[in-house]
Amino acid sequence: MSTATFTDLLRKPKEVLAHIDEGQVRITRRDGDDLVILRGHDLDVLENGVALSSRLIRAIGRNKGDVAAALTDLFAWTGEFTPGELAAYAAEIEQLVYAASELGTFERLLRAQQEWQETALAYAMGMRLVEPIELPAAPVRVERP
Repeated sequence: MSTATFTDLLRKPKEVLAHIDEGQVRITRRDGDDLVILRGHDLDVLENGVALSSRLIRAIGRNKGDVAAALTDLFAWTGEFTPGELAAYAAEIEQLVYAASELGTFERLLRAQQEWQETALAYAMGMRLVEPIELPAAPVRVERP
């Protein structure tokens, strides 16, 4: 996080705000609390990440540590997953929710949640995993391709 004084912001705003792409900019003030300038996207990630994390942690607590049960309670779309997929989803989210909450960065948690939700949506639309096609070891001549 970059730091600048309020006077710097008033005198050379372009120079101070040039640091916003690196992250938040803290503006210190002698006569009041510091201000923080951040991009709207960063604020959205922070708000959405905190909201998702708190919902997940409460649900995990209600389900006595059973993350898969917590996810099933929170998100009806988890019914689209096989038991193995649900276990994989639970394992990934459990690791990410605790790390995100501890580190205060929620990008990976939100991205993983969105990817799992999109997978469930694809399943609901009829898309399913298919077994890999086994190709013959040697070329086979066919009458009509």
